[in-house]
Amino acid sequence: MLNTNEKFESYVDYCKDFTIKQLEDYTDTEVYGCDLPIKLTEGINVDGSATYSTNKAKQYIKEWWNEAGEYYDFCKQEFGEVFHNPFEEPEAYHVCMIIEGVRVILNQCPTFEKYYDEEFELTEEIVNKLIEEVKQVKEIEF
Repeated sequence: MLNTNEKFESYVDYCKDFTIKQLEDYTDTEVYGCDLPIKLTEGINVDGSATYSTNKAKQYIKEWWNEAGEYYDFCKQEFGEVFHNPFEEPEAYHVCMIIEGVRVILNQCPTFEKYYDEEFELTEEIVNKLIEEVKQVKEIEF
């Protein structure tokens, strides 16, 4: 049962925290720069859920209602369709929102831009720089 007293993070804060945790987990990993957002979100993408709870995913979508609508419009514009209906597949929709949020956040980081076109190791130094830059992100715009 869903705890109705549970506090749900804002979309930007959730995606920032997710990005930071994943960066820490992937320290000392080789990655091609432009693939970093995909690498950081591969687990939830494969699993099809970040919450492992349909009700919790629905609650996040409800909490992120404005961003969920913006993401819906983004998908329609970029891909010509929305691949997951938030009412029928809330966990998949939630995952896709996170994937896109991570991508948008990293695109605002100078260090990500610096390594975008090359393969590099996520050293502790680079991870720490990225984390500091992620913390500075204020919003996610589609």
